[in-house]
Amino acid sequence: MDARTAQTAAPSASHKYRIPRARRDAVPRPALLAHTLERAADARLVLVQAPAGFGKTTLLVQLAAALAAAPGAQVVWVSLDAEDNDANRLFAALFGALAALALPWAVPPATVLAQLQDASPAARTALGLLIDALGGRPGARIALVLDDLHHVTDAAALQLLDTLIARAPPELCLFIGSRVAPPLSLARWRAGGELVELGFEDLQFDLVAAQALCRLRGLQAPSEEALQAALARTHGWVAGLHLLLGSARHGAGSLPALAGPAAHRHLFDYFAQEVLAELPPSLQQFVLYGSVLPELSPTLCQAVTGRGDARAVLDDLFGRQLFLSALDDTVPVLRFHDLFRDFLRGELERREPGRAAALHALAAAAETRAERAVPHWLAAGRWAEALAALRQMADGLLAVGGTLRLERWLEQLPPDWREPQADAALLRGLCAWSRWDWVLARDEFQRSHDAFARQGPERDRDRFIALGMLGACHNALGELDRAEGVIATAADAQLPPALQVAFDSLRAWHGLARGDGAAVRAGLAAMADNAARAPEARYPNIVDMSYGHYTGLPGTRPLMERLRRLCRSEQPGGEVQVPALDAWLAFWHGEPGPARAALQDLLQRQRQLPGDVMLSIGALHLHSLHLAAQGRGSEALSVIAQVEGVMTPGFSQGWRRTYAHVQARIHWRSENADGLAALLPELARPRSAREWPVLDTGAALVQGQHALLRGELAAARELLERAAELQRGGRLPAFMGDARFALADCRAGQGELDAAAMALDEVLCEAVEEDGLGLLLEPPGRLQALWQTLASRLRCPAASQARLRSRLAAWQVEGAPAAVVDAVPPDEPLSAREREVLALLAEGQSNKLIARALDLSLHTVKRHVANILTKLALDSRTQAAAYWHRR
Repeated sequence: MDARTAQTAAPSASHKYRIPRARRDAVPRPALLAHTLERAADARLVLVQAPAGFGKTTLLVQLAAALAAAPGAQVVWVSLDAEDNDANRLFAALFGALAALALPWAVPPATVLAQLQDASPAARTALGLLIDALGGRPGARIALVLDDLHHVTDAAALQLLDTLIARAPPELCLFIGSRVAPPLSLARWRAGGELVELGFEDLQFDLVAAQALCRLRGLQAPSEEALQAALARTHGWVAGLHLLLGSARHGAGSLPALAGPAAHRHLFDYFAQEVLAELPPSLQQFVLYGSVLPELSPTLCQAVTGRGDARAVLDDLFGRQLFLSALDDTVPVLRFHDLFRDFLRGELERREPGRAAALHALAAAAETRAERAVPHWLAAGRWAEALAALRQMADGLLAVGGTLRLERWLEQLPPDWREPQADAALLRGLCAWSRWDWVLARDEFQRSHDAFARQGPERDRDRFIALGMLGACHNALGELDRAEGVIATAADAQLPPALQVAFDSLRAWHGLARGDGAAVRAGLAAMADNAARAPEARYPNIVDMSYGHYTGLPGTRPLMERLRRLCRSEQPGGEVQVPALDAWLAFWHGEPGPARAALQDLLQRQRQLPGDVMLSIGALHLHSLHLAAQGRGSEALSVIAQVEGVMTPGFSQGWRRTYAHVQARIHWRSENADGLAALLPELARPRSAREWPVLDTGAALVQGQHALLRGELAAARELLERAAELQRGGRLPAFMGDARFALADCRAGQGELDAAAMALDEVLCEAVEEDGLGLLLEPPGRLQALWQTLASRLRCPAASQARLRSRLAAWQVEGAPAAVVDAVPPDEPLSAREREVLALLAEGQSNKLIARALDLSLHTVKRHVANILTKLALDSRTQAAAYWHRR
């Protein structure tokens, strides 16, 4: 996937963000506007809810104009449609609208979208980034208008919207138009006086409004008696009055009778027939054919109607005061009122059965954006074209977390047609990979690869895309022979750089699985070369390098730094794993101050994006090693224990024991023999088929370290020599350990000082040459004693040893203040004031009592409580109190 296409999954600047132009016959409602704006000043939500045709959009347009006129106020608008019925799509639309405000985003919006696939705690925490950005301009007043929310029925999307409204900063007020009451926390906001509700009773026309409508339409006003009768029969329904007046256009002030089929349920269709009949036949066909379009633009109208004068026709239609709203005055772009569009579509099917499918196909072919074309292709029953459009947009959609939407579209393809399609299998595989479901992903990539191969050389590019992902699945699942076969196939194919990067990444990971340092370095070097030639191939292959498995291995540092520069060159901040890469390199090669700052950046990114599994695992992992290096073993174990809860089922298969080895490394540094003993049953058992060969080295190392801590030197030496030998052909990731130091300590304990010095010398010389600090994770007491004992026998230059000692000592000094009991933990997400609020909340105090105790306004306390819940991914005050008491 290409990170630079991520933005394509979010709506680009479009007409849905334009405030519709006020209709020339829109009746002013000054009293209603003034009353609504007065109440909205202290509200978090203004809900305009009424059936279709009551003028909800017109009122919202008038409110938006009044709000925009106020000093310091800004108004953003989103016209929602069925395509926004998805958590990711709904918030993509919000971000698209808010882009005009230049908010202070801590993380790029596309990255935030990747966390918003559902209403999980991780997604709600990621939502805090949007809330923080909205609150980042104090004093500003932002009105966010969501028109036609009834199109959104997805429970996860509505739950996230509910969270946004509940935790919105005081600078934000939402204005929502909907035909139905949305399933939001309306009762709570109503009870708190934070909800303004306008229903159809508020929007009904009275006699004065009906007379004003006549004047605006240039009609002779009917008698008051006739208007009152019309108002009574239509219940003040604005759409009905418009149609009645349209029918009276050629009369002398009288209104047609409302009888027979003109019952309220059929009133619109009944009079819409008359409106349509009044149009010339050519215009009738134009509006009927245009009804398949969500937006009427000249280009798309020309495509479906075949008329080259589509722009002039749209101007004419708007001038006729049909049920149209203007989304863009200059193009122009219009939209039919939902009621009128539904009527036109029904009429089209009645007059020309089956014609709509052909019109959808014409519209799809004219669309320049794949995501707008897909629904048309599906409606047209053109499955091949729909699948091709999905392939075109998949990379960008997946890059911003659009997995669910992509899968929903795939499910709309007929199963019998879809199953044999190679492209469909490839897309399903990519969706599974994004969830780290490697078993399902492997099977789908295999099916797609085989199907592409049967289609011949013209699909070779797609075949190699599937093959690269298939190889990654094999490697992740421990199927190393199959992964090696994939690498060999790619080596014989002479691929272009953009395709080769994935196989270079696979070579590096495959080398890591086998402990082959030369293969690791060759894969990383080739990947850097090819990524430099093909910038579009940088994501996700390069960021996969940032999980800590490579840092600390001999010869990898310059390659990792080069890859880091490539990640940053064109998408600053876009690759979410770059802080992880920075933090790992700083830990293994840097001074404690910069390393701690890099860790803080990583932990902050983890809090902002808790839905990113790999980022969370990497942050917890590195945080635990920082704590261990500072002698805070129990805290380090508490942090690394959280990894198991973050792992997805697909990720944990074959990888869980890797992180148990991290726990063993922490116990070893603390010289905790009992802790190691508790892990031995898991770490010493035979390796499964889904685990990497390097775990054999780790098993021997941990058993040897345990025997050494127990003073069983003979058994320890046998195990550690075996581990050291395995390490020469199966090098462990640096965070799991190095058998040579424990072996040197064991030999010294047996009095073989020259042999001990030889083993320790290897470790010291490598640390100096690589400028690395792996010795930080060895037991400091044993390290210093052994170093001193063997000083005269070591070949490593004394000056180099002195610099290494100084760097190690700096970490111990740097870590000391952090052990103070009252110090704030380095990963504390709350501000000092938020911690004060949380402490009082945990005592059971109400918001009013907290406000009084801290001399704050009630509104400020509510804001702090909302921020606490957001940052901690909690749902209630009770959960927040429990969190505080667990600290």
